[in-house]
Amino acid sequence: MFRSVLIVALTIVMPLVAVPAFADTLRVALVLPGSVTDGTFNSAANTGIQSAKEKYDIEVSVRENTDFAEIPEVLLSYAREGYDVVIGHGFQFAEPVMEIHADYPDTWFIVNAAQVAAEPNVASFDNRWGDAGYIAGTVAAMVTQTGTIGHIGGIPVPVIEDYNAGFAKGAASVRDDVKVLSAYVGSFSDIARGAEITTSLIEQGADVVTSTGNENVVGTIQAAEKAGVMAIGTAFDSYEAAPDTIVTTALINMGVNIDQAVGKVIDGSIEPKVYVLGLSENGIGLAPFRGRFETMLSDAQKADIDQMLADIESGKVTGQPE
Repeated sequence: MFRSVLIVALTIVMPLVAVPAFADTLRVALVLPGSVTDGTFNSAANTGIQSAKEKYDIEVSVRENTDFAEIPEVLLSYAREGYDVVIGHGFQFAEPVMEIHADYPDTWFIVNAAQVAAEPNVASFDNRWGDAGYIAGTVAAMVTQTGTIGHIGGIPVPVIEDYNAGFAKGAASVRDDVKVLSAYVGSFSDIARGAEITTSLIEQGADVVTSTGNENVVGTIQAAEKAGVMAIGTAFDSYEAAPDTIVTTALINMGVNIDQAVGKVIDGSIEPKVYVLGLSENGIGLAPFRGRFETMLSDAQKADIDQMLADIESGKVTGQPE
């Protein structure tokens, strides 16, 4: 057989083409800690996997609302079923993946929003959350009228703490007298508590708020809309959720993470390492200013935002921990 293949190769001139890593349709599972309708963290990932499904013609399974205690068994079930790639969306998947990956060397385990890797089959894709926070803080400081802005996080995990620190740093780069409030909900899923905590910051004078997490972000947007203050979305472009409230969104492009992970598995370039995506890699970004917010900023302020984005992309400015 080898001899016949060699003869064909010598007698027929063919263009060089990339050879897929998998002969059959790639099977990819996305395991989410929350709902695909949360309008932020999980929505962004679901949109990404659906785009990857169309782009790469892969088979996809999405598991929503996975409690922490369920994670090991859910990951195991996909690995036992022979899925080629299992993506755990969130820091909470890191430890379970590290415990089981060695038993399933033919499955790639990918962790989003964490920084973990192991031979031969664990990689992670994280984003520069601090830089995203810096972008949000810069815009918030430009549009605030009270001089007080606030960030409401779900739970103080590393990526959210990075965003929080970057938010304060970005605001301070615009005006040194801005007051930055910060509070945590204590839950990623409690919408009512998210609204309650947001309201408390608004009562302290915050007229621009931003939030990180899952469904708790919905509570922040609802509270801001009810109080008539402004909000800056995170992760998934939030404008349609409240067009008169959302100034813009500091994008965390989870879809890019997923696209890169799937693409690298298919072309064989995936490595067991941590991939961190910033502005240069389109891992983060800034959504357009729409509606009444298109004219809220002056041309000079818009120019300053463009320069800030350029400085982040070049590495001159960062909201990341130092």
